[in-house]
Amino acid sequence: MPARLPGELRKLKYGAPMGESRLSAEDIRAAAEVHGELGPEYGDAVVESFLARIDQLIEARVEQRLASMITPRRRPIDPARLSKQRTAFAGALIGSVVAGAPLTLCAWVWLLDAGRGHKPLMWVWVAILAVYGLAAYRLRRR
Repeated sequence: MPARLPGELRKLKYGAPMGESRLSAEDIRAAAEVHGELGPEYGDAVVESFLARIDQLIEARVEQRLASMITPRRRPIDPARLSKQRTAFAGALIGSVVAGAPLTLCAWVWLLDAGRGHKPLMWVWVAILAVYGLAAYRLRRR
């Protein structure tokens, strides 16, 4: 269990906490004793095995740190929520067409009486279709 840190250090945020070191003072003492007992001909082998163990521990810590830093691209989406969003989108689309068709017809007649063309209405519908197209694309990608 990690020790409690003083006030200022507790505020610092790092990735996932590092695990306890698997290399203890006893391991270091044992390696030193083996080095002393075996003599110089085995000294290099003892040191190399000790350094290899330290290297493995460092690699494990680095991998643990990197794994804690990787975040998913998107958070998972609840299928029920996605279904509700798609249903709401379909309702909004149908409502826009049902309400927009009579309003477009009225505006068309008004623009013809005023001597203007129908191009402003087409741009309004292009904008509406662009908004709904973008929303449908985003819902489909999920």
